[in-house]
Amino acid sequence: MPDPYYEDGRSTIYLGEACSILGDLERGSVDVVLTDPPYSSGGMFRSDRVASPTEKYRGWSQNDDGSSRPPTATYSTFSGDNRDQRAWMMWVSAWSTACLTVTKPGGHLFQFTDWRQLPATTDAAQLGGWTWRAVVVWDKGVGRPMKGRFRNHLEFIVWATLGPHERTEAYPSTLISVPTVHASKRVHLTEKPVALLEALLSVVPGDDLLILDPFVGSGSTLVAATQAGHRSIGIELDEHNAEIAATRLQALDTEVAR
Repeated sequence: MPDPYYEDGRSTIYLGEACSILGDLERGSVDVVLTDPPYSSGGMFRSDRVASPTEKYRGWSQNDDGSSRPPTATYSTFSGDNRDQRAWMMWVSAWSTACLTVTKPGGHLFQFTDWRQLPATTDAAQLGGWTWRAVVVWDKGVGRPMKGRFRNHLEFIVWATLGPHERTEAYPSTLISVPTVHASKRVHLTEKPVALLEALLSVVPGDDLLILDPFVGSGSTLVAATQAGHRSIGIELDEHNAEIAATRLQALDTEVAR
């Protein structure tokens, strides 16, 4: 194993390429894979997909009169978001297979995606060997207004398991309404709210679970795992984002210590 970029009593972050590091993790050790990988979306054509994530996902919006306005905030970008459809499906199949190898029988996969990539995501998860269970809908409450088109205020989470799984006593809805992270608190371009991640984890029975996020970004999955009393492993290719995640976990550890 490479040396951890960050490590505390419950969370570990590795800096590097996901498939390479996944191959070094202990087989059958992970309870849940919860991740928000690059979508390689933001357009219908190759020229759209190769644009910067900042341009694709924080682009100009339309006013009611048809005029355009710039985004209200900007954030650092991230890599790996410019694959074409065929390459993206092969890539997802590769890392989801690697995740399956390190997951316990009955373990869970939660993978974020958008409407463009939803069909490919469900296919890729099954190509990776997972049993597709459902699609969870995240209602963000807000979305970029586009005149004459439905507002894009939804994202999706593909839920799958490694074969049969133990069930909780809860009856969770496949529609989860949680606001996006406010601009004043957001530290990542596509940051997911911790409350949303905690809602997903609530369907998994057990205490002190091991949660894996191979595309850790700003570390929201690891924060959610820690707050729920679980252990976590994160992998991140971009050192800038790994540092943000480590800083968030350090702050959380300090708060708990108080």
